[in-house]
Amino acid sequence: MMIKKTALFLLCALAGTGLAGQRKQLSEEEINNHSVRITDPTLRVAQWHDRTVEMTAYDAATRTSRQVSVDVKTGKIIRDRQEKDNGQNTTVSATADSLLRQGDVNLTWSPDSAYIAFTRDHDLYTLRLSDRRETRLTFDGSNVILNGHASWVYMEEILGRAGRYRAFWWSPDSRRIAFLRFDETHVPLITITDSPTQNGYVETWRYPKAGQPLPSVRAGIVSPDGGGVVWAGGSGLVAADSRQWPSASGESEGYLGLPRWRPDSRALWLQWLNYEQNHYRLIEVDLTTGATKELYSEHQDTWIAIDEEPRIHFLASGKGFIMKSDRSGWDQLYLYDMNGRLQHPLTAGSYTVIDVLGVDEKAAVVYFTCYKDHIGCVDFYRVGLDGARLQRLSFGAYSHRISLSDDRMHFITTYSTVDTPPKVALYTTTGRLVRLIQDTRNVNFEEYERPVTEYIVLPSDDGLFSIPLRITWPLHREEGRTYPVKLAVYGGPGAMTVRNEWTDNLHGDAYRFARDGLIQVAIDHRGSGHNGKQGMAQMHRRLGYWEIKDYAQGVRWLIANGHADATRILISGYSYGGYITCYALTCGGGIFTHGIAGGSVVDWLLYDATYTERYMDTPAENPDGYRLSSVLTHADSLQGKLLLTHGLRDENVHAQQTFQLISRLQDLQKSFELMIYPESRHGNRGLKREHSDRLEREFIYRELLRDK
Repeated sequence: MMIKKTALFLLCALAGTGLAGQRKQLSEEEINNHSVRITDPTLRVAQWHDRTVEMTAYDAATRTSRQVSVDVKTGKIIRDRQEKDNGQNTTVSATADSLLRQGDVNLTWSPDSAYIAFTRDHDLYTLRLSDRRETRLTFDGSNVILNGHASWVYMEEILGRAGRYRAFWWSPDSRRIAFLRFDETHVPLITITDSPTQNGYVETWRYPKAGQPLPSVRAGIVSPDGGGVVWAGGSGLVAADSRQWPSASGESEGYLGLPRWRPDSRALWLQWLNYEQNHYRLIEVDLTTGATKELYSEHQDTWIAIDEEPRIHFLASGKGFIMKSDRSGWDQLYLYDMNGRLQHPLTAGSYTVIDVLGVDEKAAVVYFTCYKDHIGCVDFYRVGLDGARLQRLSFGAYSHRISLSDDRMHFITTYSTVDTPPKVALYTTTGRLVRLIQDTRNVNFEEYERPVTEYIVLPSDDGLFSIPLRITWPLHREEGRTYPVKLAVYGGPGAMTVRNEWTDNLHGDAYRFARDGLIQVAIDHRGSGHNGKQGMAQMHRRLGYWEIKDYAQGVRWLIANGHADATRILISGYSYGGYITCYALTCGGGIFTHGIAGGSVVDWLLYDATYTERYMDTPAENPDGYRLSSVLTHADSLQGKLLLTHGLRDENVHAQQTFQLISRLQDLQKSFELMIYPESRHGNRGLKREHSDRLEREFIYRELLRDK
């Protein structure tokens, strides 16, 4: 069996000999309080200037920031100083803040800093700073009509959590605001109950589950001072103070993704996706006439994800745009003119383009990151605007984090592997090293013993795909001895977790488990992203199946090579990872002997329609897929010891999922362990998090490390 290995694999054999014995051991206090660090905080680019690059590194333990300024021509360090964090927040001026009310959300400055836009009670408002004038731009916000404020399912699955429910966007010239209007009238309510106070607690959410009605959505464009025009859903122009929106056009019968303003502010581009999520359209709205035209259309047999922010990249000249699409089976770049006519592909091949970092139109060059030369490593490339002269700018078998200068003449790379701490270097885009700015390893790196982490790549059992593993071996590993295994998973289409990059494992449970003899491994399945869309497409209409096959392949390799104790194989995960954990202990063929599952999906009929139908189609279209992918279907096959946890107020994966599973297991006379967390949502915080961490730790020591 062919296996790719990291250069330091032989260190594994030395872990229990003189090399480790000569190094200091961490005390329990040092493990807990992170007082010993073998690497320094990594410098990150804060801002590029014509002559210099400003970099910062924040040390959370000491609350200090290191600020470094580097001359990009000579590489000379101009300034290197540390400052104490004063804890102040200056995101909104004191004047503006004093004029806004409690409950106003998503305060967003206009590009010219003359206005602040925000939402209040599901309507869109602006505050003009020059005269402190507040203007209400929409008038029908309610508990089911949301203007500029995203519905839950849009926040979670399309616009992204980072936006914090914001669903409005300023035009580059500050003269217009585009926003989305959601109507949740027909979206079913989910009721969540909890136990505090004498009479308990109840809340409701509009939450569409698989096969249920989704919120209808339309796009609008409004002037920040009101009294201008509102464009709505492609049905023409109406006065801003008209309380009636036009009837929905055909374009509104589907999803709308993140709108994109054309750089000249003359038009808005809407990303539309049908409810089946296999037909994508890019639609231009002309601000002068309100007319719409289709710029781009794409169909796929499986699904098209609309939640990709870097899909469209405009050329600064206004002569075209770059579209990223996985229609070939891999994410690649294509050049179009501004009318949507394909000029030519920019990239092609069996690798994944991640993002366009910049375009030098004078030199006719596109700079981008990708997964290309080594599995799990980010690389930096450039290609001509004609699609020729593809050139790698990064180096070695490292994973690179890239920051490109505004003039496209220099870049900063932070590069590492699982066994090489980050280094930060300044390069020219012609490939010349200007300066090594930072090597993050410090004097403790060789002083303290640390677990060895290895990165390997296996073939899938059918030989068609690559399956990467990241393994942290026991600290004092003995030749010929087998060890219990903890496999941490997430799973899901495109959910890549195994990368060949540095992670400090010197503290907390990662170090403690390695010290006490636990193999800790993460595995990515064929649909995780390493194998492109062609790997992800294997999962269409049957979630769970391929993940378990590929995770089992990795575990079998550990067992077959004499590393793992086959009687102590733990799989653990949260959310989708909780689903995979439950599925592994019911459909895993006896490979997995223990499981810790938190916030778990157990039946896709109970999860949100947007995510679920993207991969599974509707329950009516794919009844067998839903049945076979459900943990409830296979509950009678539960093997091993399973610990279930769930937050009682989980608004994402509802506690009913775990409750339905435990009811089924009780009826089947199956044993399991359960911990419910009142007042916790999708993920525990504070004291509840401390309790859940201790609970899982105790389970691992009791079941896997019982001799410790």
